[in-house]
Amino acid sequence: MTLTTEQVDQLNNCLSKAGFNEQLVADTTPKFVVGEVKECVPHPDSDHLSITQIEVDQEQVIQIVCGAANIAKGQKVVVAKVGAMMPNGLIIWDGELRGEPSHGMVCSAKELGIENPEATKGILVLPGSAVTGEAFQMN
Repeated sequence: MTLTTEQVDQLNNCLSKAGFNEQLVADTTPKFVVGEVKECVPHPDSDHLSITQIEVDQEQVIQIVCGAANIAKGQKVVVAKVGAMMPNGLIIWDGELRGEPSHGMVCSAKELGIENPEATKGILVLPGSAVTGEAFQMN
């Protein structure tokens, strides 16, 4: 859901009237983006997790711990950034998996709610021509 500046201002006004000092800030950056896997190494404390470094925008690389068997360096993938709401209502937060920080999620077609996902299990691998950092459209 995207709020307008006016809606955020109204919410902040309500928060102030209720005695809160905190203010909400509108973030209109895309939450589902094309990412490029720059590094993919086995998690030292797991037999099925990988620690990835994924470029999600020009010169912005984030670490994501991924459990998909088909993830590999060089792939273009769909990244749900922190703050994204998945089609099933799950919110993506910063987390930690077996001691390693994770700042988003690499998505499968099923997780994205794409109808008739390919029979292959694991993450959705995009064509190499996909543009890193570009918003991913699920429609």
